[in-house]
Amino acid sequence: MQPTRRAILDFLKRNGQATLEQLAREVGLVPMTVRGHLAVLERDGLIAYHEERGKVGRPRFVYSLTEGANDQFPKSYQSLCRRLLDAVASLPPTHTCADITARMAEIWANDHADRVVGQNFDERIQTMAQIRTEEGAMATVEKTDEGCIIHQCHCPARGVAGRHPDVVCAAELEYIKRLLAAPVERISWMLEGSETCSYQVTRPASEGGPTDPSPPISSIME
Repeated sequence: MQPTRRAILDFLKRNGQATLEQLAREVGLVPMTVRGHLAVLERDGLIAYHEERGKVGRPRFVYSLTEGANDQFPKSYQSLCRRLLDAVASLPPTHTCADITARMAEIWANDHADRVVGQNFDERIQTMAQIRTEEGAMATVEKTDEGCIIHQCHCPARGVAGRHPDVVCAAELEYIKRLLAAPVERISWMLEGSETCSYQVTRPASEGGPTDPSPPISSIME
């Protein structure tokens, strides 16, 4: 895809919506030029817009992504299926959905455990966000008094997650808990209509936080 249009899509994915002027500042072009790129993206069914009227002045157009635009962002079905099949193969015939979820999260965390071993909480958070971005989730970090919030602007397994959230989404949550060795709670969910899947991460008591940590990273390596 043409670089400017790619940048527009990425900005809208991270921010939900934007005006023509905001997009022009983001890509460093004059509004008239950006308007031409928006026309192409609208023609291709990737963006839509609505009109906002303020108390004074002319109305403005606000742009956002369509559902079809999700196909323009990374997917990780191959890795997801590998971990799921590995989890199923490693369990006895009497396994339950919860067993599959737990085993899948363990395999997922093991894949990246060497990248966080020896890191403190803040370093693990940054590494986690980088890993999730590499996995296609477009993750960002927002610091809070209790720790941080990890925002994921894209779901790289949206199709499968929508059909089997009790496995895919539950495994993702448990995977993040394991890799961060900290309490994690989902506070927004794309499947419930939110723009992001966001996770509140609480700093462990051993690193200045209010609660005890989850099992240490060393247990992931076992």
